[in-house]
Amino acid sequence: MSIKKIAKLLVKITCSVIFILVSVELVMIVFEPYLFKGFLQYDPDLGFRVRSRFPSFDGTLTNEFGFNDRDYPLQKTPGTFRIEVVGDSFGWAGGRDGNYTALLEKMFERRDGAHLVDVVNTGYPMTHTGEELAMLKKYGLQYNPDLVVLGFVENDFLEADPDRKRIIVNGLYIDISKSHEHIIFGYPIVPQSRLLLFIQQKYKIYQESKKVEKEAQDPKKPQGTFAEDTYLQLENARMQFCNTSASRAPNLQGNVDLIFQSISEMDALLKSRNAKLVVAIYPDEFQVNESLRKATFDKYKLRPEDYDLNLAQNLLKSFLESKGIPYLDLSDRFRAEGQKRDLYQLRDTHWNSAGNQLAAEMLFDYLDKRVPNSNQKGSGR
Repeated sequence: MSIKKIAKLLVKITCSVIFILVSVELVMIVFEPYLFKGFLQYDPDLGFRVRSRFPSFDGTLTNEFGFNDRDYPLQKTPGTFRIEVVGDSFGWAGGRDGNYTALLEKMFERRDGAHLVDVVNTGYPMTHTGEELAMLKKYGLQYNPDLVVLGFVENDFLEADPDRKRIIVNGLYIDISKSHEHIIFGYPIVPQSRLLLFIQQKYKIYQESKKVEKEAQDPKKPQGTFAEDTYLQLENARMQFCNTSASRAPNLQGNVDLIFQSISEMDALLKSRNAKLVVAIYPDEFQVNESLRKATFDKYKLRPEDYDLNLAQNLLKSFLESKGIPYLDLSDRFRAEGQKRDLYQLRDTHWNSAGNQLAAEMLFDYLDKRVPNSNQKGSGR
């Protein structure tokens, strides 16, 4: 075959490949609403949300707004006091019935009887407080709560990039700049190859699953959600806010300001509706599990004296006290109980059944005197 024929063949092959790739890109853009109907879906206001009536990991269906809970009538039954729990993926661990929000509702049911205190779970995965405020405005306030419990985790400070908008395209989540968002026909246009994003994220998931499977073959190493190296890397990243020098970096001050501004706005919004706000502060596992913390320090050669494990909690509590916003910090009790038993799923960051139970008990003890019982008259009754 002559060089000229080879060149023509290469040009044809190149053009064919380009045509196929461009066609796939166009199909992924145009037919996204029909081809990708997974757990998460695009939301023009929030960036994304969980799909309504979608099977969750425990087999139950999400509710009408995509939350990990049953449906509640938007108009409260007369005499009912309604608590709404706002937060991130902690509202999903344990499934619909084993989550701390469901356990909390059962505790009030034992106190008052059925359907006198609703505990509505509006946990919203992969979000920080600012994004949860947007969720509350669009969906959460439709439940007409009397009291909102905002669940806060230390890594919310790290996630709260003021310019971040997390969106879903083709079933994948990506972070874009709020100032560079483009929407056509109600769907986002991103300046990246959707096909490449799809391959990259799916391959990353595949690699992680293989690492987990390999570890599971070792009888001395119980299988966790993540592989050990992956989880230590994750916890190291989350721990960096507690680094006493790095946490004061200018780029994180904007994150802190966004969290504080969002809490203030949430408090004012609820007060305008005659509702109250309580902030529940949840510890990260590295703050509770001493062996995990030591393993992270050892792997990344970190100096314990460079870290203040209570930095995030103390920073938040100082702000809340200055604003007169009530709060419950679960950290000390979790640390004490964590010395006796595991409270977190193995290499997962979320609570196991014991952790969900402990959180529910602590919240009930705190809220018991703040939520009028069936023999009392008060707000919402």
